Amino acid sequence: MKLAITLSLAFIAGCSLTPNAELSDAGKTRLQLGLEYMQRDQLERARPHLDKAYNDAPRSEAVIIALGQWYLRKEKVNSALLLYQQALSWQPKSGAMYNNYAIALCVAGYRQQAMLMFDQAESLQQQVAANRKQCSLLKTRHRYAEASQ
Repeated sequence: MKLAITLSLAFIAGCSLTPNAELSDAGKTRLQLGLEYMQRDQLERARPHLDKAYNDAPRSEAVIIALGQWYLRKEKVNSALLLYQQALSWQPKSGAMYNNYAIALCVAGYRQQAMLMFDQAESLQQQVAANRKQCSLLKTRHRYAEASQ
């Protein structure tokens, strides 16, 4: 799971905001703070900042991906899956969203579905090949129960 999350966090650090869901300056600051806390493994401190960024721009690709990764880090895989599914319903051309959804599927143990989503992501962007390979190399199928909220 740490490998998948590391791959995702590396992607988040370089992702750009979607033009149709721009964050305000305060939202950008909140997102950046949330990401910095996540990189320091201070997940409880990250969440309020991610929530405020989400409230500022709930359709921001960068915010959705960051919040999805927060869920994965907290082993709330079902929440991450639902978040990405919802985002893909209004942003079906986002290779980054498909890539992160595939990572969440992989973490949840749904390797076959993950590969299909990696295919979709690859058709929309080039960067997902390494993530696909890492998912294929995972030998053990793990399913994480969503922690009670």
